[in-house]
Amino acid sequence: MIMLSGMAADERLFAPQLARFPNLRVQPWVQPFPGEALRGYASRLARLVDPGRPCIVGGASFGGIVALEMAPHLSALGCVLIGSVRSPLELPWRWRYLAPLAELGPDRVAVLTRTAAHWGNGVFARATLRRLERLSRPEAAFVRWAMCAVVRWRSRPATGRTRVFQIHGALDRTLPVERTRPDVIVPAGGHALTLFSPAAVNEFLAAVVRGLTDQMRPKPALRPALPSPPDRSRR
Repeated sequence: MIMLSGMAADERLFAPQLARFPNLRVQPWVQPFPGEALRGYASRLARLVDPGRPCIVGGASFGGIVALEMAPHLSALGCVLIGSVRSPLELPWRWRYLAPLAELGPDRVAVLTRTAAHWGNGVFARATLRRLERLSRPEAAFVRWAMCAVVRWRSRPATGRTRVFQIHGALDRTLPVERTRPDVIVPAGGHALTLFSPAAVNEFLAAVVRGLTDQMRPKPALRPALPSPPDRSRR
């Protein structure tokens, strides 16, 4: 089972799951190439993680989106979405408003956020200024690319053929549950389900693994029915 974290997170996001599932692997993010789109990035990442046998791929938030794009390039039995979405149509409307920024590209977004953080005192709230300043830092390069990649994301038929298993928090404000179609809704769950609703996520993953494992087991061959012996009583 291969999992991907959110765009600003790492394997610590899956600490409760790593403790529960010995065959779980959390793949670190690799640096995107200049101008690389989400689909190309997912294809390249799939080649890096491909175990060469049937597997389960999935992720939390942005990681689920990338996992969905990776699935057609793997022998994926299914894709697990944890606080994520199945298509660009399920993204909140506020992501659409970022389209002009996405067209600038990650590097220009860095310049823009740095300028806004420097000159925005009195215009933006302090919390907003802090977020803009963090987003402009060199170490936030992957986050800037990921934001642009999500805004430019377009669904395709191949991902629609992937079997999806989805769990979502009822109180998720980042990706509201009303816009998507989860199999399981965690009543008190927010966006970081793996950390704050670990029991629900672990139970869901165990059910997915159990169901897919049962499907892979060869079914016992049916023994052909033997013909009935001839009735000799009438002779």
